[in-house]
Amino acid sequence: MPRRKFLLVAILLLHTALLGQQGSTQPPPQSPSPNSPAGLVHENQTPSQPQELAKLSSRTDLVLVPVLVTSAGKHVPGLQKEAFRIEENGKTRTISVFEEVTTEKLPTPAKKDPSGVHSNFFARDEQPWRLTAVVLDMINTPSMRQADAKKQLIEYLLRSASREEPMAIFGLNGSGLRQLHPFTRDTTVLISALQKLKLSLSSEERTQPPEVFTDDPSAEQASDEEQLMSDFMQELSDNMSADYQRIASRQTLVAMRQLSNALEAVPGRKTLIWASAGFPFTIDDPRSFGRQGDDLQTEYQETWRALNSANVAVYPVDLSALDFSTRQLPSANSGMSSTQVNNIRGINGQKSALHLRYDKSSEQQLTLHAFADATGGRACITVEELDKCFAEAVDDSRAYYLLGYYLGGDTQPGWRKLKVKVAGDGLHTRYRSGFYVTSRVEDSTELRRKEFVDALASPVQYTGMRLTVRLMQTSSTDPAAQPSAGQKKTAEFMLGVMGDSLTIDREKGNAIDLEVIALAFDSSRKSVGTTAQAVATDLKPDALQKTLQTGLGIPVKIDLPAGKYEVKIAVRDNLSGRLGTVSIPIDLK
Repeated sequence: MPRRKFLLVAILLLHTALLGQQGSTQPPPQSPSPNSPAGLVHENQTPSQPQELAKLSSRTDLVLVPVLVTSAGKHVPGLQKEAFRIEENGKTRTISVFEEVTTEKLPTPAKKDPSGVHSNFFARDEQPWRLTAVVLDMINTPSMRQADAKKQLIEYLLRSASREEPMAIFGLNGSGLRQLHPFTRDTTVLISALQKLKLSLSSEERTQPPEVFTDDPSAEQASDEEQLMSDFMQELSDNMSADYQRIASRQTLVAMRQLSNALEAVPGRKTLIWASAGFPFTIDDPRSFGRQGDDLQTEYQETWRALNSANVAVYPVDLSALDFSTRQLPSANSGMSSTQVNNIRGINGQKSALHLRYDKSSEQQLTLHAFADATGGRACITVEELDKCFAEAVDDSRAYYLLGYYLGGDTQPGWRKLKVKVAGDGLHTRYRSGFYVTSRVEDSTELRRKEFVDALASPVQYTGMRLTVRLMQTSSTDPAAQPSAGQKKTAEFMLGVMGDSLTIDREKGNAIDLEVIALAFDSSRKSVGTTAQAVATDLKPDALQKTLQTGLGIPVKIDLPAGKYEVKIAVRDNLSGRLGTVSIPIDLK
């Protein structure tokens, strides 16, 4: 990382017009810090105010749990806090936050801001919205099933020519997550994007080795040398398959975190339809990584933390088998008891994964169930059930109850099981089964570098920091020199950081601490220029109030040769660990 330059005065306060008239509206609720445990926010954080740096001697984080309460399949309105009881690892917790949430349809964002301002957020107030992201997972799904899923998705969109809820389509292959089309209600453009999608081999299909030895009844028994070579080749093949599976699992987890970071600032419960054959590991028991190595343990903990913090409910569509009559594990919608699932997953008295019978197909399906269970979604049996799955997902997000309680000071890192009870006859509840409490992440240069790399490489914009950007002007890097073909130009931008995104350390004189990196990509997605700076200063009381009202303006400059580029700017709040990105296309003549 470049050495940090502390700017004490060179920050500009933006006018309301630059920030897209944000000063006249209520900011959306803040999501938990990515360095906090899953689904948690700091005690002194409030939805409509900037986050203040917590100075706590013990853990006093707030756990937020969305709860669906239905009767005869319909939301039950008007319940009071006294009707609810929440338990964490069998211990009753005091409900400190209670709200019945009713969401609205997300308004379609303007295709182009006439003022030239680009932003990384949708909503302009704290009203919770509904939206759905669909991921066609090709890295974990056989190519034949990919084609079937693509066909069924297109047919579903053709039947749903008039959608109320915005939808975005993503693909996941060996190169990572790819956005096929951003959120829209126009199903025709979504269909067009799917039709252009090229399918790919799954990670397992890429590792199928040719047969080295064949059984020949007429041949003599293999010699010791031949048998030794056969065993060696089989072990080599198994190791290669495990390596590819580890890579595929890691890329899937990264994609989940990228989508969570993109949806973090959107208020309300978001839906993620994940069409996949799944990948094998057990969610609640980190020891199950004995088959893939424990290097993934931290990454999957980060993934659950990101999904729950962003309030994303996962609805997996199972693509694991061609013959659905041979499934060993029914869908969650089939009425399989939680005790049965927990027995298979090994969390009714955890057992070492090395002593459990391993069946890859069952493990893959269990992963799909676990994603739904741990985020409050539902598992769909087949891709043919897309209509039902989408309808249930939308209905689930229309209305729900939001419960919150504070963690105890003695809470230890690990998986915490949740149980919610509601008083009343004939009521059914659904909520995420638990959350991860992780050790505090030590801020370091290596951590910051990794987070910046992940954010700048992501195909979606992160919304942990709400940002705007506008191209102000361009100029020659050497005005006195004669123009030449290779001469670079300076592109000057005004970066806006919304006031409610900032973390303020009031104990250190209203201090803020930001890092900014800008990266320019050409049409082939090759990086052609970069710049970095740090903003660390103390805000005087009058400057603080203006910053909170109209935001913070930071000038950004980058030198580039003539051409068309996408400039992506990442901002990290070092006091909270939040990170946001915003992109702007430019054409330098």
